[in-house]
Amino acid sequence: MNKTAWSIVCVIGAVVMAAIAIVSAVMGGCDTMVELANGNSAPMKCHWTFVADTFIPIIGVAIALMAITCKDQSGRRAAAVGYIVTAIVAACMPASFGIGLCAMPEMHCHSTATIVWVLCAIAVVIGIVQVVKSNPAAADLPKRTI
Repeated sequence: MNKTAWSIVCVIGAVVMAAIAIVSAVMGGCDTMVELANGNSAPMKCHWTFVADTFIPIIGVAIALMAITCKDQSGRRAAAVGYIVTAIVAACMPASFGIGLCAMPEMHCHSTATIVWVLCAIAVVIGIVQVVKSNPAAADLPKRTI
């Protein structure tokens, strides 16, 4: 992939990661507090899920923007793998093996999680494209004819 196409894919990846952070920050989890056994109250676990999902994609934005400066295949691949891992970690936060969501499916946090999962899936696809097309010299190689 030539430098211009690589830069465009990296910027699109940064925008998708920024969208994950913005959706998590703006839509967020439930605003209600859970009453504890001792009478105190604390935010629901979905609140902490989307706090984490607000900050984790910032790492992905940084990786995507730094990937623009990579000139060789190994650097581009490493950046793409880091980008994929960041997207997967962000997708795991709302899952039951991550921090999790509220128990009731009609709560607001479930619709936010669906949007986050779709954006994370898009980010993973972008990362896979980056891994596959990471060779900067491939654009200059002669095309194979049959």
